[in-house]
Amino acid sequence: MRMSERQHTEDIVLARLRSRWKASASFAFPTLAVWEPSGLADDRGRKYWAAEIAAELRKNARESCEALLDEEGRRVVLLFSWPAKDALETMRCRLSRQFDLPVSAGAGLPASRPDELPRSYRQALQALDGKFYRGVGRLICYHELGGSQRLGEYPVALEKGLFERIRQAPDAASVRAAVDDYYDRLLEEGTLDRPMIDELTIRLLIGLEKRMDAEAGGENVHRLNRGRGLMSIVKLETLAEVKAYVCEQLQGLRILETAPVGGSGQRAIIRQSIAFMERNYETATLHSTAEQVFMTPAYLSGLFKNCTGKTFIEQLTDIRIEKAKAMLKDTLLKNYEVAEKVGYKDYRYFSQVFRKKVGVSPSEYRESASMT
Repeated sequence: MRMSERQHTEDIVLARLRSRWKASASFAFPTLAVWEPSGLADDRGRKYWAAEIAAELRKNARESCEALLDEEGRRVVLLFSWPAKDALETMRCRLSRQFDLPVSAGAGLPASRPDELPRSYRQALQALDGKFYRGVGRLICYHELGGSQRLGEYPVALEKGLFERIRQAPDAASVRAAVDDYYDRLLEEGTLDRPMIDELTIRLLIGLEKRMDAEAGGENVHRLNRGRGLMSIVKLETLAEVKAYVCEQLQGLRILETAPVGGSGQRAIIRQSIAFMERNYETATLHSTAEQVFMTPAYLSGLFKNCTGKTFIEQLTDIRIEKAKAMLKDTLLKNYEVAEKVGYKDYRYFSQVFRKKVGVSPSEYRESASMT
């Protein structure tokens, strides 16, 4: 949607809310809040659940509330009275439980006149964007937000430090720790605006790739999933998701850097394959991965063995076990649910594979991880 069209449809929503305000004498300090379903991968799902949220808000709201879908149908704009703001969190929790998905909301400041509603709306959107740092499934009020710092120059020293750490990282956990430290140092003076984080992350990944290429003798290896892949960063909802994406990319770089050397074109194919497997570890197969890189399954299978020293199944198993370890450590999912989420329908087989790779059973790993 072009900016002029978006502004036009936004004006229609705000005009309807102003009319509702003028038609009712029950509003006390009218305020706007913006609600959205979180954790959904596609627009179709967002629009469906936004409509469900809007319907529930209308059904349960008092006369002094009005809920409308926004200009794109992916969020809900709620007009409410500021003294009732404490009820918003109760409603948000109920909706999250009812729909079994995270519902996020941002609230602006109250308006004293109808023509101040656009300001409250912009504040609500800024508050909702606060989920990037605070996480999804929360109510964030505009007055709770702190200011953002400005970054003068690109942090070359931080990039170099991360490069040195991932070169020496013995496992995926070490890569995650290095990435966490990078962002902690980047933000130690305060938060950055979301567009700045996106730009810095893209520059970081490209810069690390160039450093890898320089060490490989100047070859332009193109290990990263460029273009559409890197730009998908802007669609991620939280800093935690951005970190996970960076770890996925860097883990692939680390695997290739320590693998037997093949041609640059072959290594690019393996890099793209590993990135696809990292994103689709639950359902990935040799056939589906080969389709993504425009290779036959037989050719890709041989390429894996030649370039990484592992078979395709060994690589996929390693990825799934790493994902399972993270879930066992950081979530309350039952062991069999973890097995299903990483692609194993037979829990007994998953347990056997896990024990063979990790040395302990999933239950023993979870127990030991909880004690550290």
